[in-house]
Amino acid sequence: MQSNDLQTSTIPDVPELILDASSKGKLVVFIGAGVSRIIKCPSWEEFANFLLDDLHSKGKINFFEKMELSKLQARKTLSICNDIYREDDIPWPDIKQKFKGDPGLKERYKIFENLYAMNAIYVTANYDDHLDEEAQKGRPKTNAYSSGDEPSGKVDSEIEKAKIIYKEEELLISNLSNGSVIHIHGSLKEPKTMIVTLVDYMNHYYGETSKLPTFLQELFDHYTVLFVGYGLEEYEILEFMVSKIKKDQKYISHYILLPFFDSQRNLVNLQKKYYLSMGIELIAYYIDESGYAQLNEVIKEWTRQIGPVAKPQTFLDRLRLIDEVLK
Repeated sequence: MQSNDLQTSTIPDVPELILDASSKGKLVVFIGAGVSRIIKCPSWEEFANFLLDDLHSKGKINFFEKMELSKLQARKTLSICNDIYREDDIPWPDIKQKFKGDPGLKERYKIFENLYAMNAIYVTANYDDHLDEEAQKGRPKTNAYSSGDEPSGKVDSEIEKAKIIYKEEELLISNLSNGSVIHIHGSLKEPKTMIVTLVDYMNHYYGETSKLPTFLQELFDHYTVLFVGYGLEEYEILEFMVSKIKKDQKYISHYILLPFFDSQRNLVNLQKKYYLSMGIELIAYYIDESGYAQLNEVIKEWTRQIGPVAKPQTFLDRLRLIDEVLK
């Protein structure tokens, strides 16, 4: 039998600061791979093994090499695979198909639909386009993507609010508007933009010419951020990102939703201290009954509360923010 405490913790309360930020158009939902995993998109390890299988089938590695490489950390394996594709000038397999997920689960768990109904600003480290599809609903495909080549004629303002960004040169604070979806590691729409190798990550987060560090710092300085779908396999990415948060801020304005089992309550307390040291408040939800799909229920309830109060920034607020950033 469940304890009352466990029952109330399966869906935690929405922090007041998140509701307040949403009402001012200043809530950013940062989406990790755990969201896509609910509909069976591949984990980093599964993605790495998919590429290993492809290279083995093309005779670029033998079976022994495939097995040994599969034992490495997933990101290291992906780096090695990508090097082989580049050096031998061979095409990647159909990764778009790999990231489609399970249509049945996508229909059952409408987590992307619910997330988008928050009417927040969306930033994602994922390559897949499931959230993009929500942004495109009811909007002309030709205008939905910010590619730099807009068709002639008047562009509907609603289309501009639903921009989908995936190119590094478009990582600008001015593109943070309600409904926009920003892929900071590239997108399946253009595989060459994808940040895959360890060297790619280092250059993307620490390179002198990279726009990402400035973009993240401005985002964390001026917006309330909610991290959703981040787990153990993405901790290093999370640490890359949160290194841009000012540690001298007077109050916590960033949050992370993380799953735990009821028996891990002491671990929750220990991890809360860890995240607080990075300027993030951990919000735990318990998954003993529903497993990792419980995130869908959390998002559904949070959207019910956040969606009705969500408003875009006023024109004057956006001007003030841009002026402040440019100082």
